[in-house]
Amino acid sequence: MKNIVILFAGNTKNYAVSPLFNGQSACEAVLKWACTVPNTDSIVLLTSDSTPEQISKYILPVEKLSFKHINKQIWTTSILLQTLAEVSKGYDAVVYAFADAPFYDSDITEKLLNNHVEYHAEYSFADGYPEGMVPEVIYPGTLKMMCELAKDNEETVQRDTLFSVLKTDINAYEIETLISPVDLRYLRLALYCDTKRNTLQCERISKFMTATKTKDICSFVAKQSDILRTFPAYYSIQVVSSCAGCCSYCPYPQEYKKKTGKCVYESREYMDTGKFKQLVKKISDFSEDAVICLSLWGEAENHPDFADLVKTVLDYEGLSVLIETTGQNLSQPLVNRIAELAASCKKRTNGQKPVNWIVSLDAVDEAMYGKLHSGKLSVAVSALETLVPLFPGAVYPQFVRLQDNEVQLESFYRFWKEKTGSVIIQKYDDFCGKLPQRKVADLTPVCRNPCWHLRRDLSVLIDGSVPFCREAVLDGIIGNAFDDPLESIWEKNEALFAEHVNNVYRGICENCDEYYTFNF
Repeated sequence: MKNIVILFAGNTKNYAVSPLFNGQSACEAVLKWACTVPNTDSIVLLTSDSTPEQISKYILPVEKLSFKHINKQIWTTSILLQTLAEVSKGYDAVVYAFADAPFYDSDITEKLLNNHVEYHAEYSFADGYPEGMVPEVIYPGTLKMMCELAKDNEETVQRDTLFSVLKTDINAYEIETLISPVDLRYLRLALYCDTKRNTLQCERISKFMTATKTKDICSFVAKQSDILRTFPAYYSIQVVSSCAGCCSYCPYPQEYKKKTGKCVYESREYMDTGKFKQLVKKISDFSEDAVICLSLWGEAENHPDFADLVKTVLDYEGLSVLIETTGQNLSQPLVNRIAELAASCKKRTNGQKPVNWIVSLDAVDEAMYGKLHSGKLSVAVSALETLVPLFPGAVYPQFVRLQDNEVQLESFYRFWKEKTGSVIIQKYDDFCGKLPQRKVADLTPVCRNPCWHLRRDLSVLIDGSVPFCREAVLDGIIGNAFDDPLESIWEKNEALFAEHVNNVYRGICENCDEYYTFNF
């Protein structure tokens, strides 16, 4: 048997060549692993014009191994498959991996290869391990078939490109899966040095390594809070105080009146545009990439400089915008302006669309809509239909499941799924008892996982105040994002998250069932 290892470095970032692992970079670690793959006599490195130059310097002569360097300006799916098919001629198996993943495991790789041969597989992969621990193995003849499937596929190469192509005709292939003894999929770990967030995670993992075998990661990573929690990936910001105040499943109106004595529909507070710009810069500097939701509380489009707020976020390539709305106050000029901003900005490096919209509908007729919201369903639908052609693939009609509207769920889903292709069905949240219990079903997992929101989210109120969690609404303030470094605010919740990792839940966390919901 003769194997070839192909390392994709077409979208590798500078993080991958930083000496973070005892003086060794991720790329160096990958090349050392590649040299250990059984029955391999050739390693191919696929690069692009944006690949850091240092990578080529790591390629050192190794006995019985030859290296080949292939450079393409842009790697699309079709180009990748054509290249893989060409360079793998004469080999029995292709071991495909990424040049920025420092924790590929030699023992697991050998086991995957053995299974691939024993079961005469055409494609083999591992499941249950963190991403970046186990490569993919594919038969060269299968690549020829895949080339035909993807001959017109101009999508840029992603981590799951090979499997995505296979899925288009999955029954045509013999696929073998190596199952991890510990299922860690629920942690959503990506062990790549491709972003600031993932690189820090890899760096922290390396400090816990007690042996040379990277498979040890599976034994400790789920219990290390500082590995799981790196930087916020989702910032929810309140930019206005006003709204109609009548969404029956929102705690904000009653909490606002309790705190200020005023009704939200009478309020006219706005986040200062200058302070917002400073905040977005701090977010970019701290997290580097993130989704910025402008709709924590209130109807965000009521802000007089709303389009300018959107532009501020889009000026940073690593950031994208999420807008949640009832659609009652959306004007055509505002929508057109935001569409122009989204169309003219650079491609987002966080993998998201520049601007995503969620439109709260929650009903299929005016009578039911009137029980849940003020305004008219027809206005909300009209707003959604205006957004869809201007923001393709980025507009989501939303239905919050309540005892009141559950009877309309199926018809809502079928109608909007066919019409827009994407629908959000949201569970009801009673905000830890602040609202009456109206949920239809208990969706909580059998085993509780550490809170995703403490792990990835940060909320900012209109005056810069940061509650420890969105569930606290206007209380539980741990800092001010205008005045304090985001690093110090983020650190305030580290001990709380560590408690969750150790199955300790105090205060409102004890009876919260939002911990398993996930934002981007």
